[in-house]
Amino acid sequence: MGNSSTATYETLAARVPARELSTLLKVSSSLASTLDLSEVLQIAIESAAELLGFQTGAIYTLENTFLLLGATTPPLPPNMPDELLRARLDDHPRIARSVATKSAVYLDDARTASLSIAEKIVVDSRQLVSILYFPLLLKEEVIGAFIVGTMDAPRRLNESEMELCYILSYQVSLAIANARLYQKSQQAMSDLVQAYDATLQGWSRMLDMRDHITNEHTHRVVDLTIALARHIGISEPELGHIRRGALLHDIGKMGIPDSILQKPGPLTPEEQAIMRTHPEKAYRVLSKIDYLLPALDIPYCHHERWDGNGYPRGLQGEEIPFAARLFAVVDVYDALTSDRPYRLAWTKTQALSYIREQSGRHFCPAVAQAFLEMMEL
Repeated sequence: MGNSSTATYETLAARVPARELSTLLKVSSSLASTLDLSEVLQIAIESAAELLGFQTGAIYTLENTFLLLGATTPPLPPNMPDELLRARLDDHPRIARSVATKSAVYLDDARTASLSIAEKIVVDSRQLVSILYFPLLLKEEVIGAFIVGTMDAPRRLNESEMELCYILSYQVSLAIANARLYQKSQQAMSDLVQAYDATLQGWSRMLDMRDHITNEHTHRVVDLTIALARHIGISEPELGHIRRGALLHDIGKMGIPDSILQKPGPLTPEEQAIMRTHPEKAYRVLSKIDYLLPALDIPYCHHERWDGNGYPRGLQGEEIPFAARLFAVVDVYDALTSDRPYRLAWTKTQALSYIREQSGRHFCPAVAQAFLEMMEL
């Protein structure tokens, strides 16, 4: 029976009495209800103990030659031995035999049996009597084991109950495999996002160097925009898009000639017209990248004004995307409080006074008020 296959599983399932089959279907439904590995393991061991009529149980996943505790029923009390949490497979001969043979190992009475040191720690800490060790089989691979036991008196399992173990093992193993696959996909997505964001930071640094600005400017406006967004109550998922938008707010300047971008004095009207094309240049570049579409509002719209006199599209009031309204206040504040070739930095008080004066003209009144409240805390 150790070499289980789909055919074997279907054969066993066909022989299960209606009552147990109904329970197995409920177990399968519960296991399918989550992709969280810890929840899968907890459902699995509670189901195993209940289905087989045992009072206690534990489920371990197998990582190379180590057993890692995944879940128990009932829960472990505090200050349990480390041997219950992580153990070498070789220190648990009966689990090792179950893994090697891909079959059940049954101990009638642990109180009179010869036990390894690790096995005795488990038996004593949980006051076990009869114990069933059963492998978790995914096709021909053993990915773990579950242990269920009695705490009052010995008992034996009949053939029908052993067949239930194999069916349950198949269900649990498949659920564990799905949960692990989901974890890996989530980690891969997280790694990809980190790689993207590192690339964006590189773009931003290159632009700051070309614009003769230290990258402290970008860090300041990113951090302050995120702080303002949190102050207003923007959700965490949305903060990632706002962060990327702030990081890339001036990416369109990559298309502006150096003679204009690095000019130390005031720009001529013709040069100003060229400089004002940088939001549209940002849109043309970033709109082709699906990953950055949710972050496009800030690079494209942060020079729009609440009164409609901004650029590039002359948006007015709530036509301006909210993220751009947030960033506009931060960007102007940082520009005013930083030294420029043509003027010295304003004081914080002067800059906040300007933000207050421009509320309802340059800035969204609600955003300006929130920014002033945050800066005055």
